[in-house]
Order: sequence, then structure tokens, then C-alpha cells
Amino acid sequence: MLLAVPLFLLVDSEYGDLIFYGYGQQLALILTSVGFVYAYGKSTQRVKCVMLAGLVLGMLGEVLLSLGLGMYHYRLENVPLWVMFAHGIAFAAVYKLSHNPLIWRNRERIQKQLIVFAILYAFFLLIFNNDWYGFLCSVVFMIILFTAKKSRLFFLIMFVLVCYIELVGTATGCWYWPEIAFGLFSWLPSGNPPSGIAVFYFLFDAAVFYIYIYILYPRTKQRYQRMMLRRA
Repeated sequence: MLLAVPLFLLVDSEYGDLIFYGYGQQLALILTSVGFVYAYGKSTQRVKCVMLAGLVLGMLGEVLLSLGLGMYHYRLENVPLWVMFAHGIAFAAVYKLSHNPLIWRNRERIQKQLIVFAILYAFFLLIFNNDWYGFLCSVVFMIILFTAKKSRLFFLIMFVLVCYIELVGTATGCWYWPEIAFGLFSWLPSGNPPSGIAVFYFLFDAAVFYIYIYILYPRTKQRYQRMMLRRA
């Protein structure tokens, strides 16, 4: 993942267009669709359903937040189609990591370390990049995090992954964030990228889990609750 993210985002950058004769974004779409199919085939039935739900919800969220609200902008002022596949791949990767037996056995220590990282990261961008918007998002993230005990490890891993992807994505010029929140609120400066933007994944993940548990497989809710009680 650490190597794949920068290599992939370079494909959908101005450098990628120079190398691939202006078809960098199209090549990125092919790569993510192949990666999605591979991850889908290697996943459990539950993760497969979640990936498909995330495919639709992720794209709807991108259109709303980027094109509708102007929260961030892709370099070609569109929403690349590869994004919807990327959401599914990222979700599957974080889900598998958070359920890895070794990581789960050490979850308390790992969660504390990731919380420290999130706090330091937010303060670092606030001090050195005047990122008040990201800092506010980080505060909201922490508030929600401490009420979501069962999914805390998942969201903390997602926070780190989103931070990494955002840093690489903005560094390669694939997308950028306005200097003020949504390009509208001059009283709320924003970093490029803002630090706590992973807070919006709470909404995305909550919607995906709701579709899975309450619509697709309602019986899973009881099994999930019993499993978490045994692990507690």
C-alpha cells in the first residue's frame, strides 16, 4: 500500500499525462478496476457486499462534496471514475487490517499509538500550515471516535490511511483543497490537505454498514454483537 499509492497517483497526475500521452487518468481507471476485481475475489462475502455498497456511496459522496459543495477539486475539475473503485479497495484493506489476529490482540496499544499520532498530526498542520479547518475536523473525529468503541481500531487505521493518501494526492497534484473551507468561509483557513478530513469517512462507513446490516443481511447484526461481546 505504501508503494502502490504514490505510484498509482503519479499515473493520474500531470507527469502521468506526459508519460502516457494524456491518458493518465484512463490508465488509472484500468488499474483500479483490476485491483478492485482482485480484492473482491479475495474477500469474504461480507466484505464483498460492503465493497459494492461503497462503490455507489463513495461515488455519490465524491460528486456531492467535490462538484456540489466544492470542498476539494480534482485536477481536471471532474470526479475521476477510478475514485469509486479506490473507495472499495481502501475499505477492504482497512477492514482486513483491523481484523488481523495479530493486530486485534494488540489493539489497545495500537489504538493509543494511533490516537497520539492523530493528535500530533492535527497540531502539526495547525501550527505550520494554519490548518484550522482540518483541526476542527480532527476535534469532531476524536469526539465521535470515543463514542464508537466497537469500530475504534477500524477508524483509526482509516484515519492514518486517509492522511497518507491525502498527502500523496495533493503532492502529486491529483487534487487540491482551497485555502479556506469549501472556498467560502474566509474565517476558517484550510490546509492542503486538511488534517482531520477522515471524519467524513464516519458518514460513509456508517452508511455502508447500515445497508449491509439492516437491508442486505439483518441477521448479521445479532452475530456481530455476540462476536464483539466475546472479544471484549
